Amino acid sequence: MEGEKLRVLMINNTKDENPSYVVRNKIVGQNLSKLGHDVYYNVSATNIDFENYDVFIFSRFYEGTLLKYIKFLKDRGKTVIYETDDNYEAIDENNPFMKIKDFGVLSSRELIKASDGVIVSTPELKAEILLMFPNANVFVIPNALDFSQYPKRAGKNKKLRIGFQGSNIHVQDLLICIDAIAELQKEFGFEFYIFGIDDKPLEDLDKFCKGYGEKKWKWMKDFSVLYEKLQQIKYTHVPYVPYEKYRKKLSELNFDIGIAPLEDTRFNRSKSCLKFYEYAAVGTVTLASNVLPYSYEMDKEDLVKNRHDKWVAKLRKLITDEEYRQSRLYAQEAWVHEERNIEKVVKQWEQSIIKIINIKNNK
Repeated sequence: MEGEKLRVLMINNTKDENPSYVVRNKIVGQNLSKLGHDVYYNVSATNIDFENYDVFIFSRFYEGTLLKYIKFLKDRGKTVIYETDDNYEAIDENNPFMKIKDFGVLSSRELIKASDGVIVSTPELKAEILLMFPNANVFVIPNALDFSQYPKRAGKNKKLRIGFQGSNIHVQDLLICIDAIAELQKEFGFEFYIFGIDDKPLEDLDKFCKGYGEKKWKWMKDFSVLYEKLQQIKYTHVPYVPYEKYRKKLSELNFDIGIAPLEDTRFNRSKSCLKFYEYAAVGTVTLASNVLPYSYEMDKEDLVKNRHDKWVAKLRKLITDEEYRQSRLYAQEAWVHEERNIEKVVKQWEQSIIKIINIKNNK
């Protein structure tokens, strides 16, 4: 199998570009193609002749069962692979993903059991899968970036700018350090930006959450707490943009410091350090919570315990010492560009796919 052309069809679960599709499918497919393999990775697959492909990669989760399609493929000698970068078993009530948990869990379990091999993004997620499916063939391939998609930020802000980027999944995480931001802003007068949370103004989201009724999702209650705290801060909210515009927008926002607070939960421990990679890609230094996954990859110098006084102390150091801030940025950029470049990581995808084919053929 080594040296032969792979013929791979990635069966995506979305019609739109999103981080999981781009990072785990699109740029992987593009770079496998550069290695000489035949890969179809587009968001929709119509009028595709399945006989043109030997390997079929299913992603994350789907509504409804796929068993009859997988049986069809395996009966014809095709290799079936499942790839995911989330632990659906561990979604908790604070996570907006709760609305997809039931079918997400069922779909994920079905695909793990039916596949010839599983590819995940972190060792923690591999360990979680092996606890439930000890006989699964699980391979870890870290998320990586195509750095050509991330323009370097301009720098030279008149005022220091600290930023947070994330979806409504991370409302509870931002609560970890928002009081530290408020305290330090009074002292140093820096700009604070929130990129994401929602595609509407936060005032509108607050009204929506308060008017939702008694049976609120927990993140809605947390958002109301966060929004109240934000009234004590001078901040700029930048709503979601479509993901194809996101990387350019992250650069344009020109954060000097990017914060990545994260609660220590079972779900979060299985996630990747994508925020860290993206901040480094545009030239923003990261300060992250000292929990998995960040504690597995990042230098302890760039990590902070989830306590108010610790966040204040670490942020104060980055705010007041420009030379230190630059030295940490250079170290982070060097590691991310060396270890999380898709042009290098794609070889792990190639090797893992070949190993799974060989496992299937030797059964």
